[in-house]
Amino acid sequence: MLDNIRFKILNTIEHLCMLCVEQMYKLPSTSPSMILNGQNYEWNNKIDDKDRRNFTQYIYVLSTIHRLVRTQSRMNIRELFYSQVNLFRHQRVSDNIIEQIARHLCVDRRQLGFVATAKGFCAGNIQYRNLRSGDIIDCNQLSNGQLIVDDDVEIIETEHRISFILVVEKDTVFQHLLNNGFLIRYRNACLITGRGQPDHATRSFLQQLSRLYNDTPIYILTDCDIFGVLIACTYQSSLNENYRNRIRWLGVWPEELISLSSLTISQTLPITDERERRMINRFIQRSDINDEWRRQVSFFEQHQRKMEIEAIYENGTKSLIDDYLHAKLMGHR
Repeated sequence: MLDNIRFKILNTIEHLCMLCVEQMYKLPSTSPSMILNGQNYEWNNKIDDKDRRNFTQYIYVLSTIHRLVRTQSRMNIRELFYSQVNLFRHQRVSDNIIEQIARHLCVDRRQLGFVATAKGFCAGNIQYRNLRSGDIIDCNQLSNGQLIVDDDVEIIETEHRISFILVVEKDTVFQHLLNNGFLIRYRNACLITGRGQPDHATRSFLQQLSRLYNDTPIYILTDCDIFGVLIACTYQSSLNENYRNRIRWLGVWPEELISLSSLTISQTLPITDERERRMINRFIQRSDINDEWRRQVSFFEQHQRKMEIEAIYENGTKSLIDDYLHAKLMGHR
């Protein structure tokens, strides 16, 4: 972290706490008040148990941030909650305070010393250096993939350039591809999963990959439902505008439901949830979606069916790698 940002955070917290202490020593009729980047926090009425708890929660998070920034340490956001479960009671309380302080200081959560629970994985032709420890991780040497940590990493360009990046929605599909020789067939490929909606670390990792390998295609494989499509959109929007056009959604496309079903390969499911239907309708009306993706999502509206990726290979009649993905990749390369 840049020293000027560290000093700004430390000075603001120290100044804030000093003001708070000064207020406490004033007349009994005066309640504590705080000003943080122009935002005024006051307890003008009689302080009850709820007010006291809110105040204590806020000061505790501030003191934790001060320690983390001063020592240049990191803490998992879940760790903060578990350090004072009885104080916070629910993790959303501590999470909200972190986000509030980050907004008022005009910094991001990581600059306050907090990291999210790592959830994404990567595998294949990738090497990177952990800038904090100096360790070099070679993902080619790991059979089950490497956890993508929310930390400072520098991806190292390998001797054999990445041929393509495949991002899959689900961990089950990620493991299936690894176990069935995807990286043996496509030796210079890179495989990534965010295990659902991608976290900050996974999106940041993909951003760095896209900048280093600026002509390498990026493919996304998701479930054939509106949630999968929205996950593909999340990955696309996380990239710099100059790199977004390199993202290709491989599927599973809604228009494929008919052909896959006719081959008795998939087990399609009806779309019965009204919330899903509303999400589909809102997606079709969005102005920031390219015409092909909008056309695909319109199939959900027309046929009211969806499908999970696993249905392609679970009954053993079709291989995800040799049949479905190979045809898709050959059609885009």
